[in-house]
Formats: sequence, structure tokens, C-alpha cells
Amino acid sequence: MHVQQDEKLKCGDEMFAILIDSGTTNSRIRLIDSETNQITDSEKVRIGVRNTAIDGHNGELKSHLHKGLGRLLERNCLTAFDVEYIVASGMITSNLGLYEVPHIIAPAGVDNFVESSKVVSLKEFYEIPCVFVPGMSNAVSDCIRPIDAINQFDVMRGEEVESIGLLKQMDLHGKGIIVLPGSHTKFVIVDHDRTLISCLSTLGGETLMAMQKETILSDSLSPNLVQEIDEAMLLKGFEAAKSYGLTRSFYHIRLLQLFENLTENERANYFVGSVIYNDIQSLFGSIEAIEDFDWIVIGGTNPLKRSFAYLLNQMREKWKVIEANDLQVENSLVIGAQEIANKMNRDRFVNRKEKK
Repeated sequence: MHVQQDEKLKCGDEMFAILIDSGTTNSRIRLIDSETNQITDSEKVRIGVRNTAIDGHNGELKSHLHKGLGRLLERNCLTAFDVEYIVASGMITSNLGLYEVPHIIAPAGVDNFVESSKVVSLKEFYEIPCVFVPGMSNAVSDCIRPIDAINQFDVMRGEEVESIGLLKQMDLHGKGIIVLPGSHTKFVIVDHDRTLISCLSTLGGETLMAMQKETILSDSLSPNLVQEIDEAMLLKGFEAAKSYGLTRSFYHIRLLQLFENLTENERANYFVGSVIYNDIQSLFGSIEAIEDFDWIVIGGTNPLKRSFAYLLNQMREKWKVIEANDLQVENSLVIGAQEIANKMNRDRFVNRKEKK
């Protein structure tokens, strides 16, 4: 949650933590009150590892995150010594980020992420101790050539923290699956003891955006795609992909514009439904004994969160489909990051308040 400027905490005895979640194109810096675990302010920085890939170096990423962190501190009348630590997750820990931490191999629980996290003080982060959280990769036998078993391979960075945060907030029992739709749809497989068993990724979100921006469908769909959920059209697109294949269902969007009096929003729902069908089929085709799972939780943001929840409910599988609410989604990164930080050896952090 955000607070108005005149309500923000001024310099005092409070201690804070900062969370940085950095993706492909954007990064989010959140200021956390260590005592209440509440978000008191945040700064969105339009920078990600895509810039590193294009530029060939991470200079812009360093500069923009440094400036964003500075704005957040200044706006809240804080110095670096008021911040006990930073937790950084996502693509910031990749080879294109600020500090590379190798993926840990699944299965992995919170303690495994704690043990493999690295605490580093960088000048870009005002020498505040920063916990760089590793991502996770699937366990695959070394004797298997990737080309012969490529579907067993997968990786994630950032979603492991989000998954830990969602699990912490929910009363779940048995094995389950966390669905995290976004630029990439991530399916995270969870064991009875809340260990993350494996992950599975698709280009679902990027497919939606690329098809809308770079193909003939640009004329049939609005740039914002779904404005409001239309359950009937979601289901029609879902069934079209099932019956005729994904790329044919894409061409349906063009035909619906030519021969049917539908709104852009209705066509967008049809489009999203077809892509979600393909994502779900990827999951079902990759996971053995899918019927043994007890629950499936959908995180991420709307409209994809609600779309996945509706379509999964239509499939009438035996497991319980749970749509995480917006507050649970917003808090998932905070709670997951704090869960890791709170289990760290506190001697790895400098007592920064004494240095103020």
C-alpha cells in the first residue's frame, strides 16, 4: 500500500528494509517498515536486463537503480543508515543483472534459498548490505543430452520468492501448483511440505503482446487487449485452440473482425482464451499424475489471473482452484523476501543504525 507524502515517516528510530524486484523491462523498489512488514512507499524504474542485453553492459541498469533508490530514500527523509538491508530478486541476479548468483537445483525449500543467497554491499546501493536471492532450475540428469529431453529443463528467477510469499499467506494442504501469469507464464510445482519441486515456463504473455503488436491482428485488437473479462468469449477461444490448434485460432481473430459484429474486448478475450488453452496443455503434457494434485493457486495480476481461474474451473479437475486476491499478490514478494531475509544469519548484516 502507498501513503501520502505528508504521512510518510520522517527520520527517527525506525529501521527499514528495501526490496528490489528486477525483470526484463522494469524494476520495482519497495520500502518496507521492518517492524510492521508493510510497504510504505515504492519506486518503479523503467529499466531491466533487456537494456543490458542490448547495450552489452549493465551500466544503465546500475545507474537507474541507483537513482531510483536515491529518490525513494530522499522522498522519505531517510539515509542509507536507516536501511538494515536490501533483498534483490529476479533477473537482477542473472548474468545480465548486477550480481550473478547461480540457480539452485530443485527441489528447494526456503532454507535452500537462504543458504545459497549472497550478501554483498555495492556502491550503487549506497553500501547497504544486499541479499541477492538465487533463482531455481529443474533437476535433470547430467547424462541426458538437452536436445533429447529439453522439456524437462526449466528455470525461474523472482517467481521463487513470489511462490514462497503466496504459500506463507495461504492455508494449503497436499501437493499443488502455483500459476504465475505474466510476460512468461510460470507453473511452480509444490510438494506436501511446501518444497518447490520444479517449474515450467511458457511465453504466454509475450505471445499475446507480440501477436497484437507485430502481426495483422494489430488491426483486430486494442493495444491494451482485455479491458473486461468476458467469460463466454474466453471459453470460445479456449475451445477453438483445443479443436483447431493455436495458430488457426489466432486467424479466427481476423475472421471475427471481418464477419462477426464483436467488440475489440470480445475478440481480445477469445484471443486470451486460446493462449491459455495452450499454456494449460503444456502443463498437462509435462506433469505426470496430474490427477494427484490437491490444489492450484493462481497469482499474478488481472486480467490474466482471473482468466486462468475461470478456465481452470471449467475443466472440472478434482483439485481446488484458488484465485489469490490482489492483496495476497501484492504482498507475496514482500513476505517471500522477508521470509528469506529473516532466516539469514544476522551477523551477515552490519548494524547500520549505530553508524548513522
